[in-house]
Amino acid sequence: MHAMKSARQPGADTGVAGEAASAPRHEVAVYATQAECADLVLRFLRAGLQAAAPTLLAVSPGVAELLQPAVLETGGLAESATIAEFGRNPGRMIAALWDFAGRNDGVPVQCVKEPLWAGRSAAEVTEVLRHEALVNLAFAGQPLSLLCVYQRQLLTGSGLTATRLTHPILRTAGGSTASGSYLGAGVLPPECDQPLAPPPPGALALTYREDLGQVRQRAQAAAAAAGLPADRAADLVLAVSEVAANTLRHAGGDGELVAWHTQNEVVCEIRDHGTVSDPLAGRRRPAELGPGHGLWLVNQVCDLVELRASAARTIVRMHVNVG
Repeated sequence: MHAMKSARQPGADTGVAGEAASAPRHEVAVYATQAECADLVLRFLRAGLQAAAPTLLAVSPGVAELLQPAVLETGGLAESATIAEFGRNPGRMIAALWDFAGRNDGVPVQCVKEPLWAGRSAAEVTEVLRHEALVNLAFAGQPLSLLCVYQRQLLTGSGLTATRLTHPILRTAGGSTASGSYLGAGVLPPECDQPLAPPPPGALALTYREDLGQVRQRAQAAAAAAGLPADRAADLVLAVSEVAANTLRHAGGDGELVAWHTQNEVVCEIRDHGTVSDPLAGRRRPAELGPGHGLWLVNQVCDLVELRASAARTIVRMHVNVG
């Protein structure tokens, strides 16, 4: 999927003051130790907490424990979210931030999130970076201050570079500075638009045109072969059915399901000739659950969703963890 173009070009002047006028304040900090992380987070939060700004913390347990005394001391009201749930599927994070902002009805809010942890797959890291690139697009003009913290040991060279490409503001112990590498709201780092890895040998494929019964049966069989519990198997079948139904509605009714599983997850992929032009498709909670809500629902029930769209075809790859 190609992101929405931005008038701001790589390397252009993206000063902090200029960004604040038209976009959320979206910062990134890279840390080596939990104590360093806690210090960076408190520097970011302090003024807002003293002003009782609504605050959301979704960080690792060790960092949260270090933050607790200082947060309580300021008197600020902070909500905490379990980062493993908040960030499990990167495609859900924008909706979660929208929900938090919505609960506070237009009041400026501040959030800190830590979307990477040890054990994240390469596919998950890529989708985290996609999320970061879309935040400023999703919250254009909204009173949101957001700090994203990353443990340096978990970032490869390209991942570290990508944090500078997707965040307009860099935070260090010395303060905040504009990122000269920032690509602009909604513009993806190159690795986010790479083709998905091919399915493994032995993956089962099924073409469909009108009847979704076989699609659901194949998804159910894949869930059973992977040993998914009944509730998670139902989630997978629901997700596959929603995407396949979009094929019938919007892509000429000619699609393909490919399914496989590993020790850790079951994966179902839908391919069709439809197009997805909205880079935020599936990331915003719909006003009501009517036509077009399918991708949002898919993100809610899957542990990871990868979407690649071009003028010729769309691929939606859905992952559900076995454990």
